[in-house]
Amino acid sequence: MNTLPRAITAQIFENTGSYAALRRHWSALMNSGRKHELSAAHHLLYLALLGRDWRKGFVPITNRRKLENGAFDGWSLFSAIQLLRSDAYETWLLAPFGAHVTPPMLRRVRELVPRLHAYAYKLEDFAGGVFPVDAYQVPESLLAPTLDEEHSRA
Repeated sequence: MNTLPRAITAQIFENTGSYAALRRHWSALMNSGRKHELSAAHHLLYLALLGRDWRKGFVPITNRRKLENGAFDGWSLFSAIQLLRSDAYETWLLAPFGAHVTPPMLRRVRELVPRLHAYAYKLEDFAGGVFPVDAYQVPESLLAPTLDEEHSRA
């Protein structure tokens, strides 16, 4: 799954007002001088909170010289995922969002975004800009039943 259904993003936010407030806050942040303080992990978190395909913000490295010098292992994608998942960086990660993103919201996103480690993949796994994993791993229990499933239960 590469984007989240609204039913799942609704479980992340307390109400629709908090969703809209986060979007306004992020817009103001991106139009301020503070935008340079944001890392790839902040952008990943924001897109994941909205249920968008956060992978679009990361382009696989193709420069052969950079790759030969270890750029794949240092690709910002892998460090952004690690920072998103790290309890040690939670305060730093949430700081730009103010009260709009809470630790429980971050924990919810952590459950949905898959783990990616540089040592588990090869450059070839990302050939042609195609990612080897979906943007989200949603447990079946969170997915709403389709109309066909509802009719089969009746």
